[in-house]
Amino acid sequence: MEKTILKICMEKGFLLDKEMLNLLSGLDEESAKKLIESIVSLKFEEKVITKTFFSKNLQKIQEVLIDGKNKTVIENLFFNLGYSRTEIEQKEVRKEEKVELIEEKQGKVKLLSVSFVPPKKVCVADFVKHYRTRYEQIKKILLERNLDNLTSLRKIGDKKENYTIIASVFDKRITKNKNLLLNVEDSSGRARILINANKKEVFDKAKDLLLDDIVAFQVSGNKEWLYANDVIFPDCVLHEKKKYEKDEWVAFSSDAHIGSTMFLEENFKKFLEWLNGERGDEKQKEIAKKVKYLFLVGDCIDGVGVYPDQERFLNIKNIKDQYNKLSEFLRYLRKDIKIILSPGQHDGVRVAEPQPIVEESWAPELHKIENLTLVPNPALVEIDGGFKILMYHGASMHSIIDEIEDIRLNYKSNSPTRVVKEMLKRRHLAPTHSSVTYIPNEKEDPLLITQIPDIVATGDLHRPEISIYNNILLIASSCWQSITPFEEKVGNHPDPCKVPLFNLKTREIKIIDFGDTKEDKGEEK
Repeated sequence: MEKTILKICMEKGFLLDKEMLNLLSGLDEESAKKLIESIVSLKFEEKVITKTFFSKNLQKIQEVLIDGKNKTVIENLFFNLGYSRTEIEQKEVRKEEKVELIEEKQGKVKLLSVSFVPPKKVCVADFVKHYRTRYEQIKKILLERNLDNLTSLRKIGDKKENYTIIASVFDKRITKNKNLLLNVEDSSGRARILINANKKEVFDKAKDLLLDDIVAFQVSGNKEWLYANDVIFPDCVLHEKKKYEKDEWVAFSSDAHIGSTMFLEENFKKFLEWLNGERGDEKQKEIAKKVKYLFLVGDCIDGVGVYPDQERFLNIKNIKDQYNKLSEFLRYLRKDIKIILSPGQHDGVRVAEPQPIVEESWAPELHKIENLTLVPNPALVEIDGGFKILMYHGASMHSIIDEIEDIRLNYKSNSPTRVVKEMLKRRHLAPTHSSVTYIPNEKEDPLLITQIPDIVATGDLHRPEISIYNNILLIASSCWQSITPFEEKVGNHPDPCKVPLFNLKTREIKIIDFGDTKEDKGEEK
């Protein structure tokens, strides 16, 4: 096979190094020939093709292969180069970051963004590029505000004047006089900003700033000291509340933790039976048959090895078996319900965000369910009526709760939507560097909220809650797991077996309780 490949390459006018030759030898002759023809068609000047060359020109080669629909070439080659099946599937659908996955008479599901993570060793320089990219993206958003006297830190001189700067917070502390001192930076330099406690409105805004927040400051002063007069967040504002002409409902759930000894299986079955119109009074059955979408926002299984000594709390001790059990439940649902499922920290995917879809190797039965769409975490999904739904499981919520005093003292983990409001204010799902494990991306920050959603759906805190922020509907899902020893230890108060529902036509919201005490009771919020 090696001789055949070398002969084809020589006929086309270039050579392969040993590493690339070994990789192509894993392909069949037809696939190898298609790949070589693709490289030739792009008219590269290099005469020796190495793995480094291939990685450097990956996007161009990828586009040719995808446009040619050579699926066999894509799968075999990218496997050999170290890509997962998830990343292959994302490449196949990725086109200008807007991809229509499913569109049928019963409803549509569009994944509006796919984050591409190149398989390479991450170094410090990648994080620097990542934060520079995030700064430029948020700066572009803030520039839409028509800020007065906008300048860079480098241009601030000795003369005291009024300025507006766009900067990232890298240090924050309270002085002995109870004022707030910030150290900030932009791409040109660093500065100190003092927020006087006597300026209550400004101080209240600034005290909740997180490290690595990128905001606009209206300041007065000089290069030695700047004094804040206002703090302007990028913020998410939705100018119009959508309504759909058809009377359809959307259900939201998460955190089933199938495989856990604390999984509330009988209650979960009640929910599925309700969706199938087999449970509830006539009014509820009428609602149930109009449910066209079910969003499952992460942690549908409990996973294995997620935390120390987890095995003691598992009755299904294999990830594949946990996914098989989940597949049984989802296959039971009527086929006209579109199911959209994203992963969480307990799923069989990497912990680092953005998380890819659950791979077929872990969950082959899930991939066979025709009305199921697997999406990454986070994911922006569009459904009927043009509703954009941002799905994020919520790993960063705990960090935000700890860092913002108002939430930590007054809400703790009992108000997930209060946390989401802070994310929307910053246009970012995990602003602080240490709040989640993530993979840096020099082209775009995948955790940045670039498009304003109509709905934000979250999980993780195991408490249902509905709220509205700047016309954006915030829906936190409940769970299907009784309180765990960890939650008891840290003082979390889960509220299981409740399912938020949203009507696309009337915007009516209900929460259906499938618990043992209020079986099948609809509560309108």
